Amino acid sequence: MREILGRWIADAETNHAIEDFRLDARLGQLDYLDNRGTDLYYSLVGELFDMVRDGASDPADWASVGRGLDSVSHELQDGAKADALFFSSVAFYLGGYPASAVMTMRRADPQYWETHVEAASYELLTRSTNPRSPLTGALLASVRAGELQMVDAAVVAAEGGVAQALDAGPEEWVAHRLYLALLQRFQQTNLRAVLPDGVLERWDPLVESFLDRQQPVWDFFPSQIEAIDAGLLTSSESYSLQMPTGAGKTALTETLIFDHLTRSSDSKAVLLVPYRALARELRGSVGRHLTSMGLLSRTVYGGTVPGTEESEDLDDVRVIIATPEALTGLIGAHPELLSVISLVVCDEGHLLDSGARGVGLELLLARMKARDPSPRTVFVSAIVPNIEEINSWLGGSDASVVRSHYRPAIAEFAVLRPVGSGRTATIGLELHEPVTSVPSHTLPEFLRPTDFQYTNPTTGRRNTYAYSSTKTRAVAAARKALALGPVAVFATEKGGERGVLGLANELLKQIDAGLALPAPLNYVNDTELVESVVAYLSHEFGDGWVGTMVLRAGAIVHHGDVPQETREVLEELVSDRHVSMVMCTSTLAEGVNLPLRTMVLYSVKRSSDGSAPEPMLARDIKNLVGRAGRAGSSTRGLVICANPDDWRVVSPVAEGQPGEPVEGAVIELIRRLARALASNQRQLTNRALEASAPLLPLVDGVDAALIELIRDELGEDEFIQIAEALAAETFAAAKANSNERALLQTVFELRARRIVEMRSTGRLVLARNTSARPRLVDRVINDLIPRYEHWSSTDSAVDAEFIRVLVDWALEQPGFTSDVETEYRRTIITDFGGSLTTLVLAWLEGRSYEHIAEEVGVSTDVLLRIHTKVVLYNFVTLVEQAVALVQEYLTETGDETLAPVIGSLPDFLRFGVSTPAARELMARGMRHRLAAIALGTDPAMRTSTNIFATPRSIARDLLMDEDTWRPRLGALVYRRTVSDVAVRGWGT
Repeated sequence: MREILGRWIADAETNHAIEDFRLDARLGQLDYLDNRGTDLYYSLVGELFDMVRDGASDPADWASVGRGLDSVSHELQDGAKADALFFSSVAFYLGGYPASAVMTMRRADPQYWETHVEAASYELLTRSTNPRSPLTGALLASVRAGELQMVDAAVVAAEGGVAQALDAGPEEWVAHRLYLALLQRFQQTNLRAVLPDGVLERWDPLVESFLDRQQPVWDFFPSQIEAIDAGLLTSSESYSLQMPTGAGKTALTETLIFDHLTRSSDSKAVLLVPYRALARELRGSVGRHLTSMGLLSRTVYGGTVPGTEESEDLDDVRVIIATPEALTGLIGAHPELLSVISLVVCDEGHLLDSGARGVGLELLLARMKARDPSPRTVFVSAIVPNIEEINSWLGGSDASVVRSHYRPAIAEFAVLRPVGSGRTATIGLELHEPVTSVPSHTLPEFLRPTDFQYTNPTTGRRNTYAYSSTKTRAVAAARKALALGPVAVFATEKGGERGVLGLANELLKQIDAGLALPAPLNYVNDTELVESVVAYLSHEFGDGWVGTMVLRAGAIVHHGDVPQETREVLEELVSDRHVSMVMCTSTLAEGVNLPLRTMVLYSVKRSSDGSAPEPMLARDIKNLVGRAGRAGSSTRGLVICANPDDWRVVSPVAEGQPGEPVEGAVIELIRRLARALASNQRQLTNRALEASAPLLPLVDGVDAALIELIRDELGEDEFIQIAEALAAETFAAAKANSNERALLQTVFELRARRIVEMRSTGRLVLARNTSARPRLVDRVINDLIPRYEHWSSTDSAVDAEFIRVLVDWALEQPGFTSDVETEYRRTIITDFGGSLTTLVLAWLEGRSYEHIAEEVGVSTDVLLRIHTKVVLYNFVTLVEQAVALVQEYLTETGDETLAPVIGSLPDFLRFGVSTPAARELMARGMRHRLAAIALGTDPAMRTSTNIFATPRSIARDLLMDEDTWRPRLGALVYRRTVSDVAVRGWGT
């Protein structure tokens, strides 16, 4: 693109940004644009036709022309505006940005299309599900039927139409020429054309699924085409894909799994995801889609010991969506799965570096890699610079690495730059677009003193709100950005003044002061729905909880301590565009797809244990900012760096520089262990391994792999050789030096000896049959079982004596007490056992979070922190394994049987319920604990005379009485619960 045209586009966009942000400013250097909108329009149209004629241009140039035409359209009216949007959409589509083309074209008014080819182009670019144009209808029908000769014929006919249009006039020729260009692009990118042998009938279920979705998929993104062209679907080799966030990884994964399983009818595929929240999200998208294609899917994201519902009818399941720890537990309980899993897709693979989660993932992949034959592995990540290294470890070759830099929405970066100081300071918005041909430009006085002036209600005087802090400016910038669309303000921490809660309180202070900045409440689209969510939050967390107050003001708080059921409610408000402002931590980057137009980075530095703040890893920043500007939600995303000092950390990401390589959590532990042994001059033993909390993820991961490999006929020396061979399969072995590799081998050798020792005492079978961690077997049998006399007779999940026994035992386990101390920090509580017992009992009794916080004597936010980290993760993990071991031990000894209520306790704890009916409702997919408790304790659950009735069917019948249940549950919970039990025609 010509430099002068690029500058012209940048200046025009600056002018329009002034309007978009509703700024009262005029820039003298842009005066040359006055009354020249038409000139720019014609220049851009000319550039577009030059690019169409040449046939090949840089995608960034196509995007720049598309954006320029989109920008110019704001100054045009009626047919001229429709034409500009049409040309903009064509540029986006031909440049490989179909989602942006759809977004732009949908803003055009089709009444101005005067020719049939314009109408056909409109429907092609807007992805009409029921096209009226015979031309577009024929295209869609040809893809659906797999008859691509119809597309070829359409291209030939369009070529003839171009020739004939020359006689009709320039306008007619323009329409025909652009339609031909669109068809030629579609001819190359449509679903059937890209899929290998795409016209075959075996692709029909996949194609039908894509075409019939709410957001129809007619063709593939360039990133997806690149992977398919590289042999992803035709090779049996392991592959590694580096694809930016939003570049179509999910649809490509569906395509890969469908292709693999339809060619391997007796096998299963696994989709590994790092977080339970992401697994839950994918259950409703990928899982539902694949099931509708005839590939029954199961989502497993509970604990390390699989639940009944997760383990049942596995023979019919073709696709397992699971977290690494959940899949490890499932394989432990059902080792036969390993022989039928032939494909493993590892999503968000960069989390190999992520502490205990990364250790579990690496050892699980090593375990599968060591099998003969090993399953095919496809490793997917947006941000791993050394992906070739990982691909080689997984058995791939240079040819099976696919790197794509394509993003369907252009990323634009900006920095808040203050000018002056004190109460007269202004803050400019310095805009950077390093991946496009548009030069950097500045929007001065983005924030001005007048934005922070307010009237003191007591004195009636005009005051100026202090706005020198980064936090104040970040929140103010986010409020200004609401004019563009949904906006998120990111903080690295949850609590404290530097965290999300500090941002939330800053927003409330600004609103309370009455600043003249845009109010989030004015961007709420469904007031009644939002009020129902406020009522729900008030019931669960209290009127005074910051999340409740912020939503009442039109924004949401989103971080890892907010319960999953609540996060889903809040995410839906944003995804459905009912609320446009969110304050969040990196939980927003953990796979949750929200239509964010703008991301404001309040800080990109985090501190731990009171240490000086350290910058986030560049690759984590890259993953985070990829959430701004999602395909199908906007044509571009804006990332604002609120602190100018942070720009040196963010700018390499903006420029597309590679981030830090992934080393793997296992090698990090081995190196840490080597340093500790060297400084203490100690010899490594199994006792030391099992007593060191940081090493427990490594111990547990190694043990899980070795248990599968040991056989009765194997001697100790032979088994140690097998263990050492497995150690050599880890990524850590590939990264280690000779000393580190020797230490890694020692760890595996020690754990092998421990497994052999357990085999000789008969304890190994307990661990094998329960999927429990071997190191816990003796601790349960020798320490826990003798403490309680009523393992077979307890009939209540809220037995205070029993819960206290479990809590006290948990506090003796390595690492648990230190975790408790960390989460209880800055509270006056010293009796951790008593406090946790009170918390757990109140949780099981179905109390709200507000009431539990009152009973425990902490704030709601502190309660959420303790509850998330200590109870729902650490305590539940220990209890589920302890209960499984007790049950197996009692069965083996034959003395007694475990009381059913204790057998169900792990699920009771996980779900926060205490009755079997409520437990089953939650396990079967009911999202709201309040509803499960109320329905699960209804007399109908005990008195039903229908022997085929299930808690779900009984709940369905109960909910038919809307007059009773809507007031009891609240409008929001009632509506969602009706959906959960599939009551059609009831609720709104």
